Amino acid sequence: MSVRIMLADDHTLMRQGLRQILENQSDFEIVNESSSGIEAVEAARQLKPDVAIVDVGMKELNGIEATAQILKHSPHTAVLILSMYDDERYVLRAVKAGARGYVLKNSAGEELIQAIHAVQRGMAYFSPAVARIFQDGGARLQDARDISDRFESLTDRERQVYQL
Repeated sequence: MSVRIMLADDHTLMRQGLRQILENQSDFEIVNESSSGIEAVEAARQLKPDVAIVDVGMKELNGIEATAQILKHSPHTAVLILSMYDDERYVLRAVKAGARGYVLKNSAGEELIQAIHAVQRGMAYFSPAVARIFQDGGARLQDARDISDRFESLTDRERQVYQL
């Protein structure tokens, strides 16, 4: 059985490259490509993919907020963040939104494939540089759910307006 994957990145070249890497795997099927957070949420709602690979910095709705909304509409989808940002704040917000993994864009294709398999099986996966954030004690994965942020108190529509 193949792993149904959705790609969400606002850069066409990035999506095309990801597609090429992933389609070389016999057990992966790309079911959608989205160029914005809003498109990704709608695609996940309709298609219910096994894994959604989501970029943090997208237009209309950022990837972290898109992650929370994707999981609201498709709770069985494993979200894997793919980002150039290794900043603790992004990582913690992604985990709090429900992402199962966080891979940096400077990673090799093999690492992405490994991450997809891990999150699809219900495990967490973090790129080594991101994992060091937790190992160094700068952030605590267990405390990620307890972070308070004014952004969290906004309604879905208020968040969309804020993003725009």
